[in-house]
Amino acid sequence: MRYTIMFMVHRKVFDTNNMVPIFDSYDWWLDLAKRALEDADEFEMRLWESDLEGIKSGEKFGKRVPNDVTREIVFEGKVVPELAQEILTNYLTKEGYIKWFTLNLKRDNVHIFSSEHYGDETYIYVHTEEEVHDIQEWAKNYPIIWRVDVFECE
Repeated sequence: MRYTIMFMVHRKVFDTNNMVPIFDSYDWWLDLAKRALEDADEFEMRLWESDLEGIKSGEKFGKRVPNDVTREIVFEGKVVPELAQEILTNYLTKEGYIKWFTLNLKRDNVHIFSSEHYGDETYIYVHTEEEVHDIQEWAKNYPIIWRVDVFECE
């Protein structure tokens, strides 16, 4: 069995275009990303033309891939220590929000972490009920997380 775990978090404000969330704390996001980076071997970044800081990151660590489905700019590549460092230390724009519209981390071409809509929709993927329980307990350490939803997948 595979489980998708989604985190609902309180937003502080939105940036100037009222589309991008800014959170009081990113500790929860960093902790999840760090855990995923320990296992991830590939990444995918999906960005809009205005995501200049995220595009620089994608160009630095990945290869731009064709995307005829959406208007997003897409980069893919291998997870290397320098990318992990970037994700864990240089993850915010000057305005204070996560610089990747979508950041997916994968292991053997299977998603293990997904941060979408600038972190407003963050998911991790686990395989056992014990892992689900551990994550639900972990989330209690972060008051910014107001709900944890779990979905069974195949």
